[in-house]
Amino acid sequence: MQTCTLDPIEKPKRWDASLHLEFMKSPHSGKTLLSKKEHFGPLVVQKSLYPEGDEVCHAVILHPPAGIAGGDHLNIDIFTSPDAKAVVTTPGATKWYKSNGHLSSQETKLSVASRAHLDFLPQENIYFNSSNARNVIQIKLEDTATMIGWDIAQLGRTASGETWSHAHLINELQLVYGDRPYWIESSFLDSDDLTMGSNCKLGTYSVMGVMWFFGNGANQELLDQIRDCLIWSDTLRVGATRINLPEKNGLIIVRATSTEVEYLKDCFIDMWLRFRLDVSGIAPLPLRLWKT
Repeated sequence: MQTCTLDPIEKPKRWDASLHLEFMKSPHSGKTLLSKKEHFGPLVVQKSLYPEGDEVCHAVILHPPAGIAGGDHLNIDIFTSPDAKAVVTTPGATKWYKSNGHLSSQETKLSVASRAHLDFLPQENIYFNSSNARNVIQIKLEDTATMIGWDIAQLGRTASGETWSHAHLINELQLVYGDRPYWIESSFLDSDDLTMGSNCKLGTYSVMGVMWFFGNGANQELLDQIRDCLIWSDTLRVGATRINLPEKNGLIIVRATSTEVEYLKDCFIDMWLRFRLDVSGIAPLPLRLWKT
C-alpha cells in the first residue's frame, strides 16, 4: 500500500533586515566619518560621500529588494555623535507591496547628540493596494543638537491609475528632547473607512507628508518666514506650527497634503534649501539624487 505524503505548507518568504550607522567627527582632521556601519540582511550603505566637503558626511541607504513585502521587518538605527554632521537619504521611493494579510513594518531610530546636525531626507513611501504597513520614526535629540527631517507617504500607485484600496497604514512619529517626549502623533488609515474622503481626513488627496525643523534657529521668526512661503491650492495644501522647548530650542512642524507626490516633495525640498542655514548653520547644497 502506497503512502501519500503531503509536503508541509511553505511559509511565506520574508525579509528581516537591520542597519546601524554612527557618524563621528574626527578629532584630528575635523572630518565627519561614518565610524560604524553594521547591517543584517538586505539593508546597506555602500560608502560615505562628501559633496559638501569634509564637514558633512552623506550616506545613502540601499534596500536591494526594492520594496517591502508582507511580513518584512526593517530596522534602521542612526546615531550622530557630538559635533558630527550628516545627511541620510535613499536613492528612490520605498515601495510597500501587497501584504497577503501579513503586517510589514519599518522602524527608524534617529539620535542626534550635542552640537551635531542630521538631515534625514528619504524619498517617499508608496503604499500599494492591499498593503498592511506600519511605519515608525523615533527621534531623540540632545541640547544644542539640530535636525531637519521629513516623512512622505503616497497612498496607491496613482500614476498607474490605481486608488488605494483594501489597505491599512499605521504611521507613528515621536520626538524626545532630553528624556521627555514633546511631539507624538500616530495615525491609522484604513482604505475601507467610509470617512477617508471627508475633509476631516485626507479628502481628495492621496499624498501626505510631515517635515520638522529642530534647534535654536527654529524660532518664531523662522516660523513666520516659513508661513510666508506656504502654498494653499487645489493640488497642494501646507500648514506650519511651532512648539517651544527648553534651552531656547524650538520645533517647527510642517504638514502637507497633495494630489501628486512631486508637488509635495518639491515644496519640502524648497523649504530645506531656504531654511537649512538658519537651523544648522550649514549652507544648503541640493542632493544629486533630486536631479535624477
